[in-house]
Amino acid sequence: DLNARRDGSSRFGSANQFHNFWSAGGAWIFSEERFIKDHLPFLSYGKLRGSYGTTGNDQIGDYRYLSLYNPTSASNPYQGATGLVPNNLTNPYLEWEETRKLQFGINLGFLKDRVLFDVDYFRNRSSNQLIGYSLPFLTGFSSITQNFPAVVQNNGWEFALSTENIKNG
Repeated sequence: DLNARRDGSSRFGSANQFHNFWSAGGAWIFSEERFIKDHLPFLSYGKLRGSYGTTGNDQIGDYRYLSLYNPTSASNPYQGATGLVPNNLTNPYLEWEETRKLQFGINLGFLKDRVLFDVDYFRNRSSNQLIGYSLPFLTGFSSITQNFPAVVQNNGWEFALSTENIKNG
């Protein structure tokens, strides 16, 4: 199974608004092979599967790549006009956060699928994280949204055992 897509987000500037994502996956039901049926009759189901792909994140506020302003009022406004106060620093270099996902597993069924056992391994590596980077107070802003160049990894194993202990007609 192959998948490709191109996502766009108005939360980034025109240079980084679009990004390509893809994935590839496959599975093999090996319990249907003649060799397995002949030599492992207690195995009623067996499947190997795996996938690898990318996904993205644009979960930041709208227009964070632009300078933003909020209206302000004063007790004695200059010529009766409402003023503007800067709310956000410009960062035209914001890009998509990207996560690369690897997963593989095996599903086993025994005794006519009355005992099912699943094992999964996953690894997710996120890069280019979108974070609020702290700034010194003298800049007039507490932070700026930017991409952080570190890679964060999550990985683990998942095990599942299901049984059908009693089966009546």
